[in-house]
Amino acid sequence: MDAVTSFRRAVHRGPDHPFAFDATSSVTYAEADARSDAIAAALADAGLGPGDIVGLSSPDCVAQLLAILGSWKAGVLPGLLDARTGDDDLPYFVGDVGAKLVLAAPDLHERLGAAGAPAVADIGSFGADGGVGDASRHGPDSPLYLSYTSGTTGAPKGAILRSGPVTLGTSCIADRLGITRDDVLLATTPTASSFQLVAAFLPAVHACATIGLTAGRSTDEIWAIARERGATVLVAYPLTLSDVVQAPQAIETGGSFRVALSGGSPLAPRIKRDYRERLGIPLLESYGQSELGGFMALGGREDGERSFAGYVGRALPDRPAYVADPDGDELPPGTVGEVVVPWGFFDSYANKPSETATVLAGGVLRCGDLGIADADGYLKVLGRTREADAADRRGGFLRELEDALYEHENVQHAAVVERATDREIVAFVELRAGMTVGDDELASFAAARVPAGLRPAATSILARMPRTFSGKANRQQLSADI
Repeated sequence: MDAVTSFRRAVHRGPDHPFAFDATSSVTYAEADARSDAIAAALADAGLGPGDIVGLSSPDCVAQLLAILGSWKAGVLPGLLDARTGDDDLPYFVGDVGAKLVLAAPDLHERLGAAGAPAVADIGSFGADGGVGDASRHGPDSPLYLSYTSGTTGAPKGAILRSGPVTLGTSCIADRLGITRDDVLLATTPTASSFQLVAAFLPAVHACATIGLTAGRSTDEIWAIARERGATVLVAYPLTLSDVVQAPQAIETGGSFRVALSGGSPLAPRIKRDYRERLGIPLLESYGQSELGGFMALGGREDGERSFAGYVGRALPDRPAYVADPDGDELPPGTVGEVVVPWGFFDSYANKPSETATVLAGGVLRCGDLGIADADGYLKVLGRTREADAADRRGGFLRELEDALYEHENVQHAAVVERATDREIVAFVELRAGMTVGDDELASFAAARVPAGLRPAATSILARMPRTFSGKANRQQLSADI
């Protein structure tokens, strides 16, 4: 199985079923099939084929999804360039992707050209002449997309993911979530994020469901779209999830959501409880990495108290992640070790052979996370492996302090970082609208819930938690600014 075959099966089952919508447009599965065929033909006419890369850069929109599908059909690897990437960083990504052609929104053409893109065309009109060509150059071994790491340990790396493993992995995700053709998935994370592709786009395709693109929209807009479209699945990062569930609409109108899915960073147990108490639905946590094109663990409806105790969920069958010792041998339940994945991961990092060799040493993917597993295989992520020595000294991981701060009834968001200058722990919080609390009260609240070594040297209340352009808490900025 591959991604294009999965899409074509959905077209066969529901040609007139809504495929995707954004703020201004929508397409059915049959329309998306025809339009992506034309894009594939136009790419071939432009001299691109298997082994080539096309850059894609646009705010989240239907045209971008169609360009991704067209690239796959043409056998071309799409390299997604986030439209919100700053001018200082854009040349690195343009150079690393190395695309012969970039399809982009018109207002990005000048910036992309200045950043080194050799040729730029309009992503919305490319292939609009309806040309027909060979749109069957995709198979299980075809490269599917470049998935960039966050860059917390150096320059971001583009993991090259293959269609077969990602298609299998996202099929398992769709099954765990119980996705059907009646579902409408609201994707609040950017398409350039691998999380959106594996948590919303491809799972929806497997079931002939509908995808709504809402990245960058306000909380009020998300609620309005959810009501208008009858959205059933909310896909978001933790900060957005907390904003949505704490909004007045969560109590005033309830909503049509039946499940929510988190990813991208650890999820505080309190946010999971909020979804159960305020919306009456489960908030499932996922655990994945850019190098996977899927998840190694995902929560389920039956997880109950284990979920509220900080466990992500069970490993998925296509990637049976486990907790290992330094030799790669599985550790007994409850023993701290590194999370590893034995198969189903990426082939290589683009342009970075030495980094590829390091992370795949021993024939497994070493995830760089420390965790534990219980006797039933449920995984709990504690922190990064680089935190191990500090955690031993402090008696715990930074995540424990962050989770404790979220337990305060006035806290909307929390982030805990090490100060760049002296490695002291500093906590940051954003309060719920209209709430007040002193720094000292928050520090005392947290101190009563964590080991002495985890008590913060300082606690700061922010008007708004800084976010990366993908929507996560910007911990690098917080660490550098203090």
